[in-house]
Amino acid sequence: MKFLSAVLLLFPFALHAQYNGPESVEHDEPGQRYFVGNTGSNSIVQRSYGGVVAPFVTGLPAASYGIELKGDTLFACVGSFIRGYRTADAVEVFALDLGGSFLNGLATDGIYLYATDFAARKILKVDVDQQSFSTLVASTGNTPNGIVWDPALERLWVAGWGSNAQIKSYDRGTGAELSAYTTALGNIDGITLDCHGRIIVASWNPARLTRFEHSFTVAPFTVPSPVLNNPADLDYDEVHDRICVPNSGSNTVEFVDVSDCATTVSQVHRNTDFTIWPNPGTGLMKTDLQLTEPSPFLVFNMRGTLVASGTLRPNALLDMSGLARGAYVLEVTRLQRSARFILH
Repeated sequence: MKFLSAVLLLFPFALHAQYNGPESVEHDEPGQRYFVGNTGSNSIVQRSYGGVVAPFVTGLPAASYGIELKGDTLFACVGSFIRGYRTADAVEVFALDLGGSFLNGLATDGIYLYATDFAARKILKVDVDQQSFSTLVASTGNTPNGIVWDPALERLWVAGWGSNAQIKSYDRGTGAELSAYTTALGNIDGITLDCHGRIIVASWNPARLTRFEHSFTVAPFTVPSPVLNNPADLDYDEVHDRICVPNSGSNTVEFVDVSDCATTVSQVHRNTDFTIWPNPGTGLMKTDLQLTEPSPFLVFNMRGTLVASGTLRPNALLDMSGLARGAYVLEVTRLQRSARFILH
């Protein structure tokens, strides 16, 4: 695939005086806005692409920490509860008491929610449809903070608090620890993935953004950014290729642009040379590929961002139900063949 040269450009947009302890940011592409959770005012605000900030939910029963979009609902860690608010009108449509000591980070794989319990050192798994939860990881061994789902490697990445903070990964089904890497950073708060699947973390000591390859075999890279002050839960804006950074210590939100990302799928050389059906579809699909053995595949969105991967087996169905509605390209890497499909 073809990408632009690996250079970071910085276009900070500081948002002042409209936040009170901003702890988390979530990009809402359909709504062309960003949600920002505020621990100082027990509220969630929304910031338009144009920079206008307005209330979304006010008067929460406790501080809002991690927030995460799943479908048409914005979920939030609020006290011991996971609460959900309909994005169209901010009406609360979900509330489940997890009995958490300090629910902090929140992520989704498109099916379940995953919440870190900072104080109890646990990771909890929430089934929204069944209004139930379970303990995925009973003891992380360190203090878990930010969490993000990696669709390409099919694992949860979890950032740790404390000195020489660790970045760990876990299996979403069994909770098994898949990897652990000890950094030279202190108090990692937020974690996200950029367009190449690289890990971006926000640390308090030093106050900066640091990029890691998921194999941790390449030296960490300090991401150029404005002056940060207790940077918290990150998100990645795939539309504008920006890292969204809430500064809980200075009541600002910064946006750091990443330039080494393809801006359209045409830049990553995708051509349709086999058929997927039904197309458009809702999740389960077939191909006309005549496979004789299992073949790995990659899925890219229309910006060229890798969003999923897996193995296609002869005569088997493809399950794309975990992806959001939109247009994608499926590449069967061993065969060097690709096809476009749409989910609705």
